[in-house]
Amino acid sequence: MKTLPKKMGLYFIIDGMYTKEFEKFTRMAIRNDVSIIQYRDKDASLESMKENAQRMQKLTSQSSTCFIVNDNPGVALFSHADGIHVGQSDENYLEVRKHMPDKIIGVSTMTLEESTEAENLGADYLGIGPIFVTQTKPDTPPPIGLNNLKEIVDNTTIPIVAIGGINAENLESILKTGVHGVAIISAILTAPDPEIEIQKIQDIIKKYNKK
Repeated sequence: MKTLPKKMGLYFIIDGMYTKEFEKFTRMAIRNDVSIIQYRDKDASLESMKENAQRMQKLTSQSSTCFIVNDNPGVALFSHADGIHVGQSDENYLEVRKHMPDKIIGVSTMTLEESTEAENLGADYLGIGPIFVTQTKPDTPPPIGLNNLKEIVDNTTIPIVAIGGINAENLESILKTGVHGVAIISAILTAPDPEIEIQKIQDIIKKYNKK
């Protein structure tokens, strides 16, 4: 099982809301040195999720790309994923940690209070957002913006992944806050050429890190 990469960079969420070609995008991520991918498929059946996750994990197991399952411990365990990402619930996190003592666990947070609480509970990383307006989730709360993101970055010690409405155009403004990674979904999955979009994002991150 892999550990959390030191340089997280692009955290690519392959979401069933936009595509069912999970293996295609997993291969694309691997050949473009994406450090982490997350499988998210909210409306799929449990059997379908297990099948997809197992295939994605098999591909990533031969690479340096870390494989995370969204919000479903059963699927994460079944597929031997490297970790899981869970929502904002203490009980949820503690229950998941009990069953997955050695796996990576990320927690979604929006405020400094939620972030420090998740850190104190033992989360391995935080998914902070939404930073900008996003259409990925129909029930998404209002964006928290760059200032609140920066406050969380400055007052926590575990890695932070920013999420929500991030694309190549606003990416550098996110990187300036000091985040460890950027989670991107629709900007890649709806791009005319998703692979070129991944490469463009990777180039921006590499150039910024050289400054």
